Amino acid sequence: MHFIKSVSYKYWFILLPFIISIGCLSGTRPDVRLSPKLDKRLYQITPLPLTVGIHIEPTLRNYVQEVPLKQDESGTPYYVFPNFVFPVGENLSSEIVEMSRILFKKAILIDSLQNKEFLDKEALDGILAVSLKNSEIELRMDTSVWRAIGRHNLSIAVSFLDSKLNKVWSAEVAVEGKGLDFITSKVEQEWWMTTGPKFGPAVDEAIQKLTYELAQKIIASKEISGIKN
Repeated sequence: MHFIKSVSYKYWFILLPFIISIGCLSGTRPDVRLSPKLDKRLYQITPLPLTVGIHIEPTLRNYVQEVPLKQDESGTPYYVFPNFVFPVGENLSSEIVEMSRILFKKAILIDSLQNKEFLDKEALDGILAVSLKNSEIELRMDTSVWRAIGRHNLSIAVSFLDSKLNKVWSAEVAVEGKGLDFITSKVEQEWWMTTGPKFGPAVDEAIQKLTYELAQKIIASKEISGIKN
């Protein structure tokens, strides 16, 4: 690090990408840190008087997405980063469960729809079943203005089943999340190039939007709200 600081700014630009590329290629990138939060408007919703089971398909719960970084400059890339790894499923599932506990009088997580004894024991009014439909994450770095751009197109398929597992209602929810990470100083540039840009906010925003849109669709569903009428 002392060597890098002793090199002039001009030569630092030439040497650092080479050093970084060696370091990045030899190591393993940890998962991108995600910290989605529920839309605050959800807490203003009056809960539906229903006891509901929440079933999130394993393919969604365990979904991890590995995404390469695209660079806008033509020719040889300036910087070499290992692929960014996003634990999308774990974070999305957690937020769906938290949203459900706000939306319904009682929400119970269900691992399998085949356990009839468990389902009968819980005296459920219905089951919310969620599966992943699509997840497209695009990461770009525009070196002309020193910014990193993240986009996440995320969609799920959701169904509401009655206590006999008959489909009562179904819908799809699709959203887009965006994120920007700028360099504002030389110090931040050193950090940005060694650890990589922050792309987590794009996925966080997509998850926040999706859980809110899902809640809105459930509240607007006459089939679900009319179950106990």
